Amino acid sequence: MRLTESPVAEPAAATGLGRSLYALVAYFGLMSIFGALLFGFRYAPGAPAANIWFNVAIYAAFMAPHLIMTRSGWKRLVTGNPAGTPRERQFYILLTLACWFAVIVLHRPTPGPELVVPSVVRFCGIVTFLMAFFLFFHGITMGMIDGLLGVPGAVQGYSHGTDTPLFTGGAYAQVRHPMYRAAVLAGLASLFIYPNAGQLLWVGLVGGTFIGFIPVEERQMIAARGGDYLQYRAKTRWRLFRGIW
Repeated sequence: MRLTESPVAEPAAATGLGRSLYALVAYFGLMSIFGALLFGFRYAPGAPAANIWFNVAIYAAFMAPHLIMTRSGWKRLVTGNPAGTPRERQFYILLTLACWFAVIVLHRPTPGPELVVPSVVRFCGIVTFLMAFFLFFHGITMGMIDGLLGVPGAVQGYSHGTDTPLFTGGAYAQVRHPMYRAAVLAGLASLFIYPNAGQLLWVGLVGGTFIGFIPVEERQMIAARGGDYLQYRAKTRWRLFRGIW
């Protein structure tokens, strides 16, 4: 069964209550990633070691839809278009957000050590976290975020399709994945706020996902954009951090 577009219904949804509700949920979900890092994940020094494996398992369950539904083969199967459609994008966003909220609610306290750091270190961690948060939005508009989240009526600006723009300027001229860079920096900054094993586990899981997904995403971009992306990759050498990787 394919998720198809309705050329009549979509513009109506784009100006109605449905659009506003969808945008509210989607933006709340995006902010909840940073919110979870800033709020801190559950930690208890004497918690059962089995909690670690439980947390890893529910995170893997959260990642499963993402790994499947971002593949061009999946998009072609359900929409007939390897780049997907706005409706398919909306379904993907809502499903992954539901899985992420389940992780936030269900994850268990992680056991392990904790460092005692001066309050000034925590303060610097908060400031650095806020800097990373703003870096996430560097060089992009709210309309572009609407497209990223699949808000009805927005132009889909983040896809592997040849009809979407290939960002090469601003932050994308510095590194090829500036949003991922900001998310990783926010996670690292949160370790100075919560220097414990629980936070380290979740920063490792979330940050490792962003880093691990880069080669997968770039293979998809090469398959979809060919020489254009290869030329951009040759010009913009660094993936995440200039001078490092």
